[in-house]
Amino acid sequence: MNVRNILHKGVLLLMAAMLMTGCDMMKEDLSDCPTGLYVNFVYDYNIQRADMFKDHVGGLTLYVFDESDRIAAQRTVSGSELSKYGCNIHFTEQELAPDHLYRLVAVAMQNDWATASAATGYKPTIGDNRMSLRVSLAHQSGTPYATVSHAAPLDTLWHTLTTLKAEAANLPAFTRYRLSADGTVSTNGTDQVSVVRGEPTYATVSLIRDTNHLNVSLREIDAPESTKDEDFDVFIIDANTDVDYANNLVVPGDSVVYRPYAQWTTVIEGTGGVATDYSAHYDLMFNRLVYNTTTNDNAVLCIRNKKTGENVAMLNLPYILCTGRMAYEIYNYSPQEYLDREYDYRLELFLKNGKWAQGAFISVCVDVLSWARRIQYVEF
Repeated sequence: MNVRNILHKGVLLLMAAMLMTGCDMMKEDLSDCPTGLYVNFVYDYNIQRADMFKDHVGGLTLYVFDESDRIAAQRTVSGSELSKYGCNIHFTEQELAPDHLYRLVAVAMQNDWATASAATGYKPTIGDNRMSLRVSLAHQSGTPYATVSHAAPLDTLWHTLTTLKAEAANLPAFTRYRLSADGTVSTNGTDQVSVVRGEPTYATVSLIRDTNHLNVSLREIDAPESTKDEDFDVFIIDANTDVDYANNLVVPGDSVVYRPYAQWTTVIEGTGGVATDYSAHYDLMFNRLVYNTTTNDNAVLCIRNKKTGENVAMLNLPYILCTGRMAYEIYNYSPQEYLDREYDYRLELFLKNGKWAQGAFISVCVDVLSWARRIQYVEF
């Protein structure tokens, strides 16, 4: 037998020994094998259609409910952990028993959880089951309306939009399941994840943003110099401070007034430093808008002239804002989907003699190629 044959047989024996050892390790040493439930999060249900979770969310609490809808586990993550790529929350098989079905509900904020909880804003509460989960925006009682008071922008609230993308319970890998209004899904008839014994189970919770921003601008056509922010009262009336486990508005709810956290007047100077145009501006923030097509209980944007005491405008806010979805006509958004994807709105009202009356205009502005739609008021 020559040297080449000896070396060849030696290599084969060595490879066989390594394979046998590797098989033994796979059967006996499972310390490095991932098991349990791994949950990650995305926020791509927005007008940009991009995942902005890592850059926007600063604090998150995940609730896990068992088959009886009672809480089985809970985990809060804040700060730098959420900004890492591939961030997930892991539950071991000791925390969540395998071969059982679980539902996932997440509530997230822009600030870290400690800061958000200490500030006046949203407060999540949970009783003894999933149906009792509530997220409430703090407000002060009053007559005829309660008031949401804030001298700065509200912290941002995200809630659960979709339930999971799972590789368990015979579900297709990484398939998204969309919650319907009653908290269930139609695809495969389930919104639950099953933890597989001895194997890793992966689920993704998608988030929806509930907190909105609106900038209102007032411009006078006939007498521009008469437009000053302190001369007008601008506010929103709605009944939307509380959402439930499925992010539905809790009704009946308290009727509240949202007032501007900032307002100012801009002056445009022409030749020789002479003022040629005035605009009054108001920044407001408010909770999730729901567009009701069959009832008249939509949010109302109210503008009142303080000098005369007259109402300048009373606008069906969801109806007006929904016209902006035409800027994204390619996606064929429904009114409610557009309201849930968009969160930064701009309205510009043109007044005549201090009134938004017959023949006046309103512009709905969208930050897409400077898109704007100007509507001439006839009757809403």
